[in-house]
Amino acid sequence: MFRTLIPSLGALLLCASFGLQAQAGKRVDCSQAADPRACELRKERAARARDMHKNAAEVCKTRPSAEQRECMRVQMCQQAKDPARCEENAKKNAERRDLVLEACKGKQGAVLRQCMREEYKKLPPQK
Repeated sequence: MFRTLIPSLGALLLCASFGLQAQAGKRVDCSQAADPRACELRKERAARARDMHKNAAEVCKTRPSAEQRECMRVQMCQQAKDPARCEENAKKNAERRDLVLEACKGKQGAVLRQCMREEYKKLPPQK
């Protein structure tokens, strides 16, 4: 009895997981939002950011890994509305990241990610 039940249960769980993935992949419906206009603006901004990142990744994909982060920053900021402000924010974020990485030095995997979350929370909020 269990020999026939277990494969059926496995197939059922597999089908259910596909359904959950399809639901997770849906886009936000701004007509249901409290402020539909703000929701649409957020969606547009996110789409522009994805496009900027995609373009920068295409340009920087041939760079060695050590130079890739810098290349991505330069490319992303060139496409920004205010490149000077973008550069300034990127440098502040890099300094924050360096502080967090120094505090979490020697850790890997899930432990590193958890340490980084905790260290970011300790930092003062950005202005």
